Amino acid sequence: MRKPGYLNPAPIIALVALAMLSLAAWPQQFAPETLNGAAAPSIPYSPSAAAAAQGGMAEPGGITLKLMGMLVSVELSVNVDVRHDDNIYLESSNPSADRILVLTPALRLETRQGTNTFSLSMSSAMGRYQKSTADNYSNTNVNGVADFDLGTRLRTRLEADYLDGVDPRGSTNNPISATPDHYRQTRGRGIFSYGAQGARGRVDFELGRLQRDYLNNRETTAASDRVIDDLGATFNWRIGPKTTLLFQGKHSNIDYADPTSTLGSVESALLLGGTWEASAKTSGTFRLGPVRKTFDDSARDSYTSVGWLGAVRWSPRTYSHVDLDFTRAPSETTGGVGDFIDRTSTGARWSHEWNSRLATEARASYLNEAYQGVQRTDKIQNYGFRADYKMRRWLSLGGDYAYSVRRSNDGDFDYRRNVFMLFLHATL
Repeated sequence: MRKPGYLNPAPIIALVALAMLSLAAWPQQFAPETLNGAAAPSIPYSPSAAAAAQGGMAEPGGITLKLMGMLVSVELSVNVDVRHDDNIYLESSNPSADRILVLTPALRLETRQGTNTFSLSMSSAMGRYQKSTADNYSNTNVNGVADFDLGTRLRTRLEADYLDGVDPRGSTNNPISATPDHYRQTRGRGIFSYGAQGARGRVDFELGRLQRDYLNNRETTAASDRVIDDLGATFNWRIGPKTTLLFQGKHSNIDYADPTSTLGSVESALLLGGTWEASAKTSGTFRLGPVRKTFDDSARDSYTSVGWLGAVRWSPRTYSHVDLDFTRAPSETTGGVGDFIDRTSTGARWSHEWNSRLATEARASYLNEAYQGVQRTDKIQNYGFRADYKMRRWLSLGGDYAYSVRRSNDGDFDYRRNVFMLFLHATL
């Protein structure tokens, strides 16, 4: 067991600085994210956390500055949301409603040195509740990426991420405290790729660490402090101009800081799949294979099942896209409920640009969460619709509606939720 403590963001800042000063980078993109339920700890749905995590990705545009002899692309954006949430604590009866104002400024910097590419993204989502002021939050995210070209056959991508955020009250299995659960999370990841560009074969080696530490409500959150170490390798074999087979192995060690915790485990996955582009309209990736989770404490049963990760895009028109995604993987539990969660999700999204100004998006997803070690299964349905109207190149406004319903074999965890939102988005 590791010792809990304050998580210093200095190593991440140092890594990003080192990357920005390097003279070599890799412009080619890596394969999609690998399947590993432990690599992304169970973080319940939170619009504010999503805004903080994604806000740094400003829309294309911005300005170009010359700093220390380098051309730096600067993209600055700000998003203002006004939301009405009719069930802020995800309660099964007598839900509490509130209006929330969310301001999300974001900054993205990108520079190139020859073929080198480096980026740094920063955002902060600040939410203010009209009535329940104890739920006010500020979620801050900093992300740095550096691509290196180390020769004709060796390439590397380094990524570092820092998140200072909260779990909204009611979004986990922890008892509702006086304030949201506040945490700090760091993640470091490296992918090392061997194989000449355009070659039939390529091997990607992956190494990563994620650490999460909670700062308040320690009587309930101390048990969730953890470190996840990932190690993996993927062999890519191109069998056609637009088709590649993937053979992937991944190993994750999940270690909890609490010395009395028995949730520490090891996850292993062996997956087979591929990426393809069937035509100019259809492309996708899919991986499938056995996944095993073994606990350090022999009193907890091991688990073996089939996991998968898939994504398909169909584009009947250049301005219209249908995206499907499928995932099954183990996920960490909260509040000491069960051993872990066997999570299966299926989602669909249709995005369409009606003209140069108006775009819409319709989405739906189904999530099945089967708690292992206890008799609890949650079935969650999410539906939503979004419309975005671009008034100027740099200014857009719109609205979003999201509906969620959870049905559980334990009626105390049932809920229904409606979230209405109006937003204004501006970019530099």
